Amino acid sequence: MKTAFRLLIGILIIAALLVLFDPAAILSVIASARPEYLVLALLVYAFTYLILTLRWRSILSAMGESLPIGRAYRAFVGGVLLSDLTPGRIGDFSRPFLVRDEIDLNKGIASFAVDRYADLLTIAILGFAGLVLLSVPGGKGYLIPAACLLLLILLPFTLFWLKRPLVIRAAERLGSARITGFVQTLDEAAGQVPHLPSLTARAVLLTTAAWVTHAARVALIAGAVGYSVPLPPLTLLQPLVSALSLVPVSLSGLGLVEGGLAAVLAGLGVPATVGVSIALLDRGITVAFHLLVGGKYATKLV
Repeated sequence: MKTAFRLLIGILIIAALLVLFDPAAILSVIASARPEYLVLALLVYAFTYLILTLRWRSILSAMGESLPIGRAYRAFVGGVLLSDLTPGRIGDFSRPFLVRDEIDLNKGIASFAVDRYADLLTIAILGFAGLVLLSVPGGKGYLIPAACLLLLILLPFTLFWLKRPLVIRAAERLGSARITGFVQTLDEAAGQVPHLPSLTARAVLLTTAAWVTHAARVALIAGAVGYSVPLPPLTLLQPLVSALSLVPVSLSGLGLVEGGLAAVLAGLGVPATVGVSIALLDRGITVAFHLLVGGKYATKLV
C-alpha cells in the first residue's frame, strides 16, 4: 500500500511537470530524439555499471572474497532495480543477499557498506564542489536541500566507521530492536574490512570516474534532442540531483530527480521544456537497462 502511494506521488509530480511545461511540447521533444544518440547513452550507462561493479569487486577482493564479473554485474544492477521500487533507494541494500549463495553474507554486507559509503562520499565531494564553484540559477532551490539531506546521511555513516561503539550505544538507547539489530550486524561485518582508508580512497576514485560517465550519458541524451551540455559542470552537479532519490517521498525520487535535473540543465542553457524531456528520457533508459540486465537477479528476493 505504501509502495503504491509513493508511486502515485511520483506520478503526480511528473504530471505536474508535464502540465507546468506544456505536455505537447515535451512529447514533441521526446519524439524528435535521435535514436543513435539514445543507443550510445545506453551503452555509456552499461559502461558506468562496469566501473561500479569493478569497485565492488575490488572491495570484496580485499576481504578475501571472489565473485565472477558477470554475476557481480547482474547482481549490482538487480540491486539497483529493487532500489527503483523502494523509497529512499533502500532496496539497494538487497545486493549482498542476491549473491549470498556465492560469498560470505557478512562480508557481502560489509562490502556493500564500504561501497555505499564511497558513493555518498564522492557525491558529497563533487556536489559541494559544484555548489561552491558554479552558479546555477534556479538549480540551487533543488540542490541545497539535496546537499543538506546528503550530509544527514553521510555524517552517521562517517561516525559509524570512526566511532562504532558510540553509534551502537546510541542505537541501543533508541529502544528499537530492528535498528539495534541492523547496527550490530553492520558492526560485525565492518570488523572484517581491512585497510579501510586506502580501500575507500580507491573506491572514491572509481566512483568519480563513474560520475563522469553519468554526466556523459545525460550529455548524449541532450545531444539527441539538439542541445550541447558542458560535461564538467554536469559532472559536479548531477550527483546532488541523484541525492534527491534518497528523499523517501516517492519511489527512487520519481519526479524529484526529474525536476532537479531539469533545473540544473536550465542553468546550463537548456530550456525547461527540453530539460524535462531529457530527464524523462534518462529515466526511461536507465529503468529499461535495470529491467533488462538485473531483472532475473532481482526476482530472487521478490
